[in-house]
Amino acid sequence: MSGLRREHLQHFVNMQEKSYPPVFVGRETIINEILAIAETTRIEATGIPGNTTVIQGAPGSGKSSVLSELEIRAPRAIDARVVNIANTDLEQNIPDVTRAIAFAASRDNAQWFDIWSQSGPEWLQRLPQMKGFNIPRYESLIDLQRYRPASTWTAPVIVAVDEAQRFPENKSAPYAQFMQEIHDAKGVRLPLTLVLAGLGDTQSVIRSMGLTHGLRPHPLGCFDVEELDELTGAWCAHFGITVGTQRDRIDRLMSPTDGWPRHVHWAQQALAEALLVPGVDGNADRITDWTTVHQRSDQLRHGYYQTQFSDVMDYSPKLTAQILYDVALAEMQGDVLNASQIRKKIKSYCESDQTGDFECPPEHTYAEFITHLIHCGALQQDPDNDGILCPIPSFQSYIIARGGFEIPRT
Repeated sequence: MSGLRREHLQHFVNMQEKSYPPVFVGRETIINEILAIAETTRIEATGIPGNTTVIQGAPGSGKSSVLSELEIRAPRAIDARVVNIANTDLEQNIPDVTRAIAFAASRDNAQWFDIWSQSGPEWLQRLPQMKGFNIPRYESLIDLQRYRPASTWTAPVIVAVDEAQRFPENKSAPYAQFMQEIHDAKGVRLPLTLVLAGLGDTQSVIRSMGLTHGLRPHPLGCFDVEELDELTGAWCAHFGITVGTQRDRIDRLMSPTDGWPRHVHWAQQALAEALLVPGVDGNADRITDWTTVHQRSDQLRHGYYQTQFSDVMDYSPKLTAQILYDVALAEMQGDVLNASQIRKKIKSYCESDQTGDFECPPEHTYAEFITHLIHCGALQQDPDNDGILCPIPSFQSYIIARGGFEIPRT
């Protein structure tokens, strides 16, 4: 009798891009650091100055998955709660955020797991309809502290904010002051930890909002070889897939992904589709056409490339490709370009252009064009040396080839 979890595997095929992955691997350093900070706030019953963790990465790097995994692990590992929100929640509804914090901080372990078993990650949206809890909305963290001091809290709370790069750069705005109060842990002394996740320029955005003390972002990149190997085995086991003698073929299917989480998902989806074919029924030894599986994976991955290759990039594909070429060449030579150097290169290409192929999109300054490339996943700030790199090797090759160049080689 087959152990294939067919319905679950079919659900995986139907999953959307932001869905939580069925198997989570890697990112342990980031998660453990956040949990360690939150555990300290629990012990000391107060915040810690500078207790903000920044996670930044290109689209598809798994930022939302890290926040979701944190939401699952925190209650079990250290009896902490996670209030997982979007940037718009802070911009538009701080009183609802403070109510969610108050709610999470006032539940004991049994109550929390009961609520989680009923509502899961949707508990935040269902909070206004929950009866019998009588949790008011507080206008600010100061108000929350006044009416619900740390001595009344049953657990520390981690406030996790996704899409942090979208915040307008205004350190006087209420949402910025809200984050400053948690980060500074001075006027507001509650067991709170702040986690900010966003695209590759998130650090510069939050710096503009006054969060600077001791912050060094954690960049999310590709899975390494060991992590990808672990993920492949765990993914197959999770769905009850019979690997048989096909592990090498499956590994070859994963190879073109470069370990990039979103591309790995596409390869897994292509494999899942083949395993769901009647007669195959989850047994990889019964797949007769691996070429089609590879083609399907390539099709899904290239669809992602085309989605991320924006109209702005398409306005000047040669200029875009030239920037990616220069970044790749510097990296291969053991060097790294910073934003200032790239701006000067763009300026030089545009001013010397006689063909119109190297025109910067008219609605963008050189700096804005670089920011746009970061938001599309073509570039990413490297916190180790203040440089600019391409986080997705296969996307880099695609952009360079689309501009008519070849990947530089040394």
